[in-house]
Amino acid sequence: MVGVNRVAIVALAVAAGCATTAAHQPARSPPAAAVSRPPRVRLAWLPFDKSSSVGLTTAVNAQLEHADIDGVTESFRSPVSMEMAQLAIECIEKTAQCYAAVGRSIGADRLLWADLDHHGHGTLTLRVALFDVGRGGIAHEAEQSYPSAKAAEADVESLVARARSGDRQVIARKAP
Repeated sequence: MVGVNRVAIVALAVAAGCATTAAHQPARSPPAAAVSRPPRVRLAWLPFDKSSSVGLTTAVNAQLEHADIDGVTESFRSPVSMEMAQLAIECIEKTAQCYAAVGRSIGADRLLWADLDHHGHGTLTLRVALFDVGRGGIAHEAEQSYPSAKAAEADVESLVARARSGDRQVIARKAP
């Protein structure tokens, strides 16, 4: 019986030693992959609806939807256009502050949208802007004048690519 008690005492001592050792081990660090993940960057593209030309509207929205922006990890369509988003938050000026407020209201880090200005005699100017919400400024933009909606429609892919890349040949304007 004495032998059985000694075995039980040794077993308890070993178990207590293991528990003490485990309690004093430092916490394990997370795997390297979890530490080196790039931050999540959400791009909202705002649908274009300012043209009376169905072809131009469709072409612009298709290009905005498929724009591949460096550093963006997630892209989604905003439920409304820039104009409607600004109306919803009651900030209708074309300013960096209003654009940043739109971005925050829809949970985006970047905004991508197109604007259209009609001039006399059928000419128009199409502008595509990429806005950095955190920085509070236009990251890139491209602007081009066209003699017609058909001409703009034919060049939309190029215009969005220039806005996406920040091509230096594009007229670069700072947000007011």
